[in-house]
Amino acid sequence: YAVGVMIYEILVGKKPLGHFKLPSELDGTIDPRFDEIVQKCLAQEAKDRYQSAAELKNEILNVIGGGKAGRPPEELTALGAESFIGKCRYLDTINETPHGSTVLVENKVNKRLYIIKRHNKGETGRKEAKILGSLKHKNIVNLIGSGGDARHTIIISEYAQGGSLAERMVRKYDWEKAMAIALQVAAGLDFAHKNNIVHGNLRPSNVLFAAADEIKVGDFGLPIHYDSSGKKNWYSPPEHKASRQGDIYALGVILHQLITGRTPQYDPADKLKLDDVKMFLPEPVRMMMGKLLAVRVVNRYKSCEELILDWEAYAKERDRKPVQSTVSESNPSTNAVPQWVWLAAGAGVIAVIVIVLVLSGIFS
Repeated sequence: YAVGVMIYEILVGKKPLGHFKLPSELDGTIDPRFDEIVQKCLAQEAKDRYQSAAELKNEILNVIGGGKAGRPPEELTALGAESFIGKCRYLDTINETPHGSTVLVENKVNKRLYIIKRHNKGETGRKEAKILGSLKHKNIVNLIGSGGDARHTIIISEYAQGGSLAERMVRKYDWEKAMAIALQVAAGLDFAHKNNIVHGNLRPSNVLFAAADEIKVGDFGLPIHYDSSGKKNWYSPPEHKASRQGDIYALGVILHQLITGRTPQYDPADKLKLDDVKMFLPEPVRMMMGKLLAVRVVNRYKSCEELILDWEAYAKERDRKPVQSTVSESNPSTNAVPQWVWLAAGAGVIAVIVIVLVLSGIFS
């Protein structure tokens, strides 16, 4: 609703008060499709508004995309992008650096949305994209195609409408929700690792949300672009080496940040500090985090499958405990208090009351 007010103000220069006129009624140059967006944002009933920011974003992009001269079509087609996704129109530039760009495009015929990533680091990431393009997994971004020349690479993938995990990390997560995310990332990584693909740059910005918030991992093998400000790359393992266990460490950092809201800290013996979450985080989960984030590679999980199996064992044991407790409580031989005990206790209380009354009568 608040974003709808902002859109209205941007379009017509005033707030939508009372029975407001639609933007195109006040300015004939405004695309009437904005009227529909404003009306849906400002619907009186919450159920009639957009149900997610991603849905609203897509609607806005659909309107403004058609009017963008922006990027010359030849830049999108020079390396063969349209051979994979057909004729498309540019909608938005999601990211642009001296090293490359990420743009959102729409197929002109079927209206499907795609991401085109382009970088100037030669063939880096192209091999991984070709392999994963033929080996699909529900927790890996669906790759449509890849290509390029000696200097440039393009990778075309599906558009994950829910955005990235980086956009959702403004607050700490309940540990169970955090684990649910981490386990989906682990499943995607495990599939890639078993096909001899290392991610090498796992971080919240390439953990994406698709429909129904299903996790999709993207950007396998793409070049690392470090922050020019010199900030530490918290997701890089202590050994500073791209490997399966390096990916596992990066996954541990993401899980740690989701639960604690901070980056990992260690004591002088390189043991992970979790004192601030120890009260509510089950010991088996703390042990899993310790093995994800072990400083020494020899103490770290050797595969994501090991993490998944540890979690399944813990979940199975946890689900079994309430059943055992219920059986124990229902067994009168172990838990029920005999009826004669309650009768004796009641008689004792009555006797005490009688004695008190008699004594009070004597001394009065």
